[in-house]
Amino acid sequence: MSTRNRNATERLGRLMERTISLGSWLMAPVYIGLIVVLGLITVKVVQDLVHEIPLILRTSDADLILLALSLTDLSLVGNLLMVVALAGYGSFIARVMGISLSGHLEWLAHIEFSTLKLRLVGSIVAISSIRLLETFIYPGQSTERAIVAQVVIQLVLVVSGVMLAAMDRLSGARTEIKDEL
Repeated sequence: MSTRNRNATERLGRLMERTISLGSWLMAPVYIGLIVVLGLITVKVVQDLVHEIPLILRTSDADLILLALSLTDLSLVGNLLMVVALAGYGSFIARVMGISLSGHLEWLAHIEFSTLKLRLVGSIVAISSIRLLETFIYPGQSTERAIVAQVVIQLVLVVSGVMLAAMDRLSGARTEIKDEL
């Protein structure tokens, strides 16, 4: 290959690298959107508490358990949003753009993909479990077909999580966040 062709190829390669690196910034609005939704979840939690606290003396045990499950569900969804936003920023924006993570975000550099994947699946299984438990507390509000569908979905999620963990273990991938956290 001539020097001229090699130079042209190198320039094209650098242009592609810059374009792809800058493309990672297209994810920034997505992560900001997740944080906005987290704010909306916080508003919903406060709304539920403001509504339910004055009624506590007239609330049945089952309704109180349902409130606790609902708030736990919202908390798990919020945690899921934060994990995705933080890990996405750390992996796709900061790392690609060479931005140094400092202070309280430094731990993001130590998260492994297999760990993140298993935590996400674990959160989704927990959210699904809470929804299924809510269905069992008030079975009359769902059709038999809907309950069966929820159980099947739960089983698929659990089996998927176990299979992902097994594949990570078989491949020798680490499944823990490094001790620096």
